[in-house]
Amino acid sequence: MNKWAKISGILFILLFISGFFIPIQLEAPPHVRMIVDHPYHVYVSPPCFNDADLTNYLQETDYKTAKELGYEPESSCTETSLVEESVPLNIALLKMIGVVATKWDASVWE
Repeated sequence: MNKWAKISGILFILLFISGFFIPIQLEAPPHVRMIVDHPYHVYVSPPCFNDADLTNYLQETDYKTAKELGYEPESSCTETSLVEESVPLNIALLKMIGVVATKWDASVWE
C-alpha cells in the first residue's frame, strides 16, 4: 500500500469519527406541509395549528412556497418545529439522504 493511500485512509477515519462530535442544526426540508393564512401573511406548521390564531382564509402548501410568499412563522411554536438542533454531522447526512427518519417524517406532518 502506498503512502498516500494510508494517509487518505487515516484522514477518512478521523473525519468519520469527528462527525459524531460536530453538532449541526437541521432545517425542515422544502416539501414539508404548511398551512398559510393569507390575511395575516403567516404560516403554521401542523403540530402548532390548534393553538394558532388564524382567520378562515387558509391554504395548505409546503414550506418552500410559504417562504417564497414572504410569510412569517405564526408563532415561536412554528419556528421551533422547523428546526432539529444538535444533530451530529454523520446522522444529519443520513437524515438528509433519507436513510434515517427525521422529525418531519412523523404522521402529524402528513
